[in-house]
Amino acid sequence: MKATSVAAQWAALDIHFQQHAKIVERFRHVGRRAARRMWNSQTNEDGEPLSELERNALIEGHCQLSSTWPR
Repeated sequence: MKATSVAAQWAALDIHFQQHAKIVERFRHVGRRAARRMWNSQTNEDGEPLSELERNALIEGHCQLSSTWPR
């Protein structure tokens, strides 16, 4: 097993968080009805299955809409 450098690990995390931020911004203006539809169908606004990042962003958006956060 090849060890991954710390710099490579940070670069991978940076890419992950940039992608997450883009998806959160994309979902920021989604209304409650659309958010509920996406969650219930597990599909995004284009009808494609939610990616893990989209699912997490949708959860974050729901928390912001409802002003409730998991403990």
